[in-house]
Amino acid sequence: MLKEMSGGEREKQLKELRVMPRGECGVKGDVVVTITTADGGSEGLRGSLPYFIIRTSSSETSPPADTLPATSATTPNNGKKTYIPRNLPLSPIEDPTKYIKYSKAHPKSGWPLKNAPLPDPELRLIKNPYAHMLAQPIRQEAEYHCRIPRAFLIRFKQLVHPETGETWVVPDGLRQTDDQRGRVQKGKWVLGNINMMRLLKVKRLAGANGKPVLPGDLAESVRDLMRKRVFDEAFDVKQRGGDKCFVRGEAIEEVGGVVEIGCVLDWELEEGAEGVIADTGEVDEVSGKVQRKEILVRINGRLCPVHHMRVMLGEEVAGKIKELWELDEGVTRVGLLRREGTLQLEIWLMKMRAYMGIW
Repeated sequence: MLKEMSGGEREKQLKELRVMPRGECGVKGDVVVTITTADGGSEGLRGSLPYFIIRTSSSETSPPADTLPATSATTPNNGKKTYIPRNLPLSPIEDPTKYIKYSKAHPKSGWPLKNAPLPDPELRLIKNPYAHMLAQPIRQEAEYHCRIPRAFLIRFKQLVHPETGETWVVPDGLRQTDDQRGRVQKGKWVLGNINMMRLLKVKRLAGANGKPVLPGDLAESVRDLMRKRVFDEAFDVKQRGGDKCFVRGEAIEEVGGVVEIGCVLDWELEEGAEGVIADTGEVDEVSGKVQRKEILVRINGRLCPVHHMRVMLGEEVAGKIKELWELDEGVTRVGLLRREGTLQLEIWLMKMRAYMGIW
């Protein structure tokens, strides 16, 4: 019937064009096209179709499209569901929802202001003494050849005695003035512990110049230099902040809820208790029971180290610091606030504690 019509009449009579699979219409072949006219008649055309499908109507003809628009499912004459082809996928370049988002360069953040405040995580990291100690350069220890951060080691250098001409091994970097000096010769690194200093052998520190001279009281000399360095750092804290850098014993718990307490300084124990504190605690001579002294204290849910000043620094240096900070006789504990001005004091207190073996 459609073949007898002219082109214009055939276009007016076309009502619907739909594609059916060959299994549903019972015709062998690739694709069957059913054309339904306005008077209800239909004709089937079998054969291969091109990639684009043109849908026509009695009013207008739509141009070819990249995708087949979704159509409502209609029930054919045989009662089976009509096959509706899916929409063809779009390339990410042609899809505006995927391409436009990445087609433009992301704006760069501006330069930070000169005096812009640091974020809270970075500010806490700057004031953290443990982070500073772990972030120092790695050095190899001379006795056991282990590689650990420089903060846990003590450097030794060789100097020639001006009168005798002998080569002496002396510690370096323990004074505040040593940090500004240039390196005289290649140094050796030793674990910062008093027992390691007492067991140190001369051959471990020997260089190309021959066998050096090692002082007999090397461990005690290093201990005195480290005590002097702690006093110098405490003096700098007093000069920078004064009473604003620490709080006295009765206000530690109260102030700890507002600001961060870095460590607690205790003047209660005497100097002679250094051996028993490091090993077993304080021993009662009558009962023989061990009474451990605290080395950590919990302040508002956070553990803080307790440094026993008279044990680590001795009676003389501990008394000078207490007099320098103008502490009364009844004050036995001081909470050191964690600030940038107290950072070096906290670091050297930890070094002194490690050297004395108080854990």
